[in-house]
Amino acid sequence: MALFGAHVSSAGSILKTFDRAKEVTAEVFQFFLRSPRAWRWKGVSNELVNTFSQELQNFGKPVMVHAPYLLNLASADLELRNRSISVFLEELELCDRAGIHFYNFHPGTAKGISEEEALRNIVSSLERVFNSYEPKTTTVLLENTAGERGDMGKNFSELKEIIDRFPGVKLGVCIDTCHAFAYGYEINKEVGFSRFLSEIERTIGFDRIKAIHANDSKVPLGGRRDRHEHIGEGFIGYEGFRNFLRHEYLRELPYYIETPKTGGMDIVNLNRLREIYSL
Repeated sequence: MALFGAHVSSAGSILKTFDRAKEVTAEVFQFFLRSPRAWRWKGVSNELVNTFSQELQNFGKPVMVHAPYLLNLASADLELRNRSISVFLEELELCDRAGIHFYNFHPGTAKGISEEEALRNIVSSLERVFNSYEPKTTTVLLENTAGERGDMGKNFSELKEIIDRFPGVKLGVCIDTCHAFAYGYEINKEVGFSRFLSEIERTIGFDRIKAIHANDSKVPLGGRRDRHEHIGEGFIGYEGFRNFLRHEYLRELPYYIETPKTGGMDIVNLNRLREIYSL
């Protein structure tokens, strides 16, 4: 049975995320541990981690932390890559201690280097992460990208190249519907969605897909830009989400919206997904 949730703010305290999720009728939720566009972080006390962990056990549904946008494990800039690895490790360890289900990140951007070199840097960075700390509870999720400005992980072949290097590590994929469509997967048409499913099957396999970021797209098919829209109001439209929510495997996953925070639209978007699912 699918669970529908949203990205919520952790401003003030990570404990506030539970109430904020409840306010928008979210059954699952995602949040940032720190500002997504800042390196600095005051951290979280052991006491707060323990309290959050207890609340999470009571909550009983999968929660996701999204890594900061500044991270770039693909970068040719060693200083940036080292900083990214350090933050990744810091957040992953906290997630694992707290019992958080998923830690989601964008693989990285090939700025000024070839995609081959970028992939090598991502693998090397993750080797350093997992050699230092291998999570016992938290599953690390690679998120597919729209391929904007050299973003890596834009297709399942690239994701497979990364995942295959870490057998035994708790690794999975979070599919972002907006990113997939903007990259060029025609998920709102029967033939296009069938091709999309076939590519998953022959590369990473469905069992690697652990969650869905449900976002419509402000840009047309293949627009290669990451611009989220409300469910049913973008170029994907309702049919794309029907395709996901009718699929035997994909309809059983947790869905997290990252749609624009305007008015009470989180509740509206979640209800739209629930309505599609119930038909």
